[in-house]
Amino acid sequence: MEVVIGARELELLQFDKVKQLVKDHCVTPAAKLRCEELQPVAHLNGVMDDLLRTDAIRDILAGNGYFPSPEHEPHALELKKLALQGAMLSGDQLLKIRRGAEVANTMIRFLRTKKQTAPVLDALTNGTETCYEAVDAINAILDEEGLVKSNASPELARIRKAVGERRRESDRKFYNYLNELRKHGYLRDNEEGYYNGRRTIAVMVEHKSEVQGFVHGKSESGRTIFIEPSHVMGINNEIAELEIDEHHEVTRILRELCATLLPMAPVLRMGAELLVTVDFLRARALLAVKLNAVLPHINTDFELDIRQARHPLLFLQNNASGKKTVPLSVQLNKTQRILVISGPNAGGKTIALKTTGLLQAMLQSGLLVPAGEGSSFGFFSKILADIGDAQSIENELSTYSAKLKSMTGILESVNDSTLVLMDEFGSGTDPELGSAIAEAVLESLVASGTRGIITSHFGNVKVLAEHLKGSVNGSMLFSMETLEPRYELSVGEPGSSYTFEVAEKTGFPKHLIQRARQKVSQEKLRLSTLLAEVQDQKTRLREETDRAEHQTFVSKMAEEKYKALFNQWQERIEKEREKRMEQGKLIEFGQKYLRLMEEWNEKQDRKVVIKKFIDGVTAETKKKASVKYQEQQSKQAEKKIAKLKPKLQPGVKVRVMNSSQSGIVESLRDDKAVVQVGLLKMTVGIENLALAE
Repeated sequence: MEVVIGARELELLQFDKVKQLVKDHCVTPAAKLRCEELQPVAHLNGVMDDLLRTDAIRDILAGNGYFPSPEHEPHALELKKLALQGAMLSGDQLLKIRRGAEVANTMIRFLRTKKQTAPVLDALTNGTETCYEAVDAINAILDEEGLVKSNASPELARIRKAVGERRRESDRKFYNYLNELRKHGYLRDNEEGYYNGRRTIAVMVEHKSEVQGFVHGKSESGRTIFIEPSHVMGINNEIAELEIDEHHEVTRILRELCATLLPMAPVLRMGAELLVTVDFLRARALLAVKLNAVLPHINTDFELDIRQARHPLLFLQNNASGKKTVPLSVQLNKTQRILVISGPNAGGKTIALKTTGLLQAMLQSGLLVPAGEGSSFGFFSKILADIGDAQSIENELSTYSAKLKSMTGILESVNDSTLVLMDEFGSGTDPELGSAIAEAVLESLVASGTRGIITSHFGNVKVLAEHLKGSVNGSMLFSMETLEPRYELSVGEPGSSYTFEVAEKTGFPKHLIQRARQKVSQEKLRLSTLLAEVQDQKTRLREETDRAEHQTFVSKMAEEKYKALFNQWQERIEKEREKRMEQGKLIEFGQKYLRLMEEWNEKQDRKVVIKKFIDGVTAETKKKASVKYQEQQSKQAEKKIAKLKPKLQPGVKVRVMNSSQSGIVESLRDDKAVVQVGLLKMTVGIENLALAE
């Protein structure tokens, strides 16, 4: 496998700690071993399936959905032995295989339910089958303790029945004889026991001649002798013989069971391998849930657009202590290939570098990354890193010499498909000379087309990055008020090192700071002051922008709340209006009913009253039917308009319903169309049109 990043660089990025986090979520030893093999690959197709499957499992777990546990007892050795012709496994070994098969069957059945919602999970079962036959075969022979059941064969049932009968008879004879000896006072307090699997009586040595039987042993003191009474020796011999027969029958049954399972061994092995694979994927998904990690967009242009990223280890550490982790956003593309980050010491430059490198290494290892939605990553052929103190005691190299050697190796390997991460490059020697070398290195990196992030305190490097096409300055923000780092990366301008400000805050003697200021050239001092002021102004502007955006958000929420309350009020008014109309109808019906009652009581011809009542009911029924019909027609018209309107546009030929006229649509206005029919133009409701054949 092509090496994407060296072991030393992975150690500097703390990739081994991320692997340990994955390992901590594994439940099987085999999956834990796979964690040790995790390393970045150069090509997306090497990990794409793993990324998609991890993301699918993460979605299930993040939504508190059900996902079966792949936990089971390791049984790879048992399956390997089972695959041998004529092999015989013990009951305990077969139980391991059965339990593993049960877990695998559950997992396969679950994954296949994801065929529509998560086909990448269903694809895990390709070539793998459930093996209920193996479970049934083992259950038919073994109990939950791994012992062969008595009904496993008629012969075993017969033998065990005979053993039970003989043991009961032996017990009866033994205890009768024991009671007899007890009366004579021949026995010790611990009257009975077992010696080499045979039941014995503890007899005082002075009475051994009074007890007939086989002597099995003697106590260390010599005062007790252990005798198997002759009364039960015969029947005990029969039991021993039956137990030998039982052992032979059990061995035969187990061997026969293993022969039955032999053809299923490949299926069982694939099921076990599936559980390890799922355990490995599930562990990665569990870590992703813990880190709020996502599967970013992956581009083929070797570009980075990392949004709201968090260093995974720092994120977990801060969460544990209740601290907030400041997110990082970085963009590297064809026009902005190299980012030069400057700013004060302990301001977060190295963390920004490590976050970018670690997330890239994680993604290229098949792990989801803690970054915001919309992030985009490329897949680099190599990740070249020089982070931290590179002093080598073994090789007697100074920090500067070691850095030069590291930079040389990087410059010899860079191309447009590599990612370079260099911390404090050019440091460790005379600042003026070191900065000159740093400039040359920056020019070489930009010319190579590589993508990279470098950190520096050199002012001339910042100036060069400002004017060199393909590079851009960035700075870690610093609060001038509190003289504390903000750990925020701002891209677009270089940052000040705040050397004198930090020194003053730490209590460094003011007169020495003043003398130092006098020794610095006024140009450099003005540049440092200007950078500090620019950063401070930008910070204030950002805070004001954030406040304005927050106020806009609050106003928008208030407006939406007002609209919601207004809509609720309108609905309530409408319901009240409908209620009053209904009450008005009821009052009207009541008045009509009272008038009819009065006419009924006053007039002799009650047929007229009845006719009025029937006519009134009929009229009301027709009125309701008419309203209902109009509502139905209106709904049908709305459906027809919604279906037809998207297909209508000027120039489309249509037919006017309930007529033989056809025409061309000239324009549309709301739910009506202007149609040219011959020499005439007519405005027709869309519900009265149909597309001409």
